[in-house]
Amino acid sequence: MKKKNLVSLSISLAFFTLATTGLLLYVKQKPHFVEMTHTIFGLLFITVAIFHIVNNWASLKTYMRDRNTGSIQKELIVSLVVVGTLIILSVTEVLEPVAEFGRIFAKQQKRPDQGITFQEKTTLDSTNGTAVTLILQKLAEDKSGALTVEVADTTGKVLETLVAGEDKDGPKPNLILHSKISTPAPFKLVITSTYEGEAKRQESLVTVLSPGTQAVNAASPVLQRAILEVK
Repeated sequence: MKKKNLVSLSISLAFFTLATTGLLLYVKQKPHFVEMTHTIFGLLFITVAIFHIVNNWASLKTYMRDRNTGSIQKELIVSLVVVGTLIILSVTEVLEPVAEFGRIFAKQQKRPDQGITFQEKTTLDSTNGTAVTLILQKLAEDKSGALTVEVADTTGKVLETLVAGEDKDGPKPNLILHSKISTPAPFKLVITSTYEGEAKRQESLVTVLSPGTQAVNAASPVLQRAILEVK
């Protein structure tokens, strides 16, 4: 078995595989096996290319320098200029439009939903009472509702307002509220969502106000999830 023939055939087959997987990656088809195959055959190509250079070093030297005069061949200069230019244009991202052109062949994927966002507020910080944190996540269909959080006695009479939401246009974020409650338990936590003058109300009974975390009943048209953390 001739080593030169083996190296040449290996380079040819590795190049064919790299070209195929490279085109798939170019058009943004990136299943794991394609990326893995491209990487493995890239390493194989480097290995056999080294053997190819070693076996043909004498010929390569004649490509770089004239055998009679010893001067540098024009082909070497042109090759260095072309490769160097492409490297600079790639590093500086000038060729990014060319590299990303393949996206037009890729399947358009649906954008994932954006993460849930919360607005953090602190109220009644200077008053006496028990420090609490309320984490309130609204229903997806109630994005524009402005949240008001109040504390009422068991008869429903409002005793404290922890935060008053402003009924303005546009979506309102979910709420992380740091506040203080001076009313002793048991009491009702009243959460109201207001949009264009229409109010949706939820009342949840809090029987204990001791350190720890407790879920607030959110089976209502106002909230998807509510957590009360007592400091």
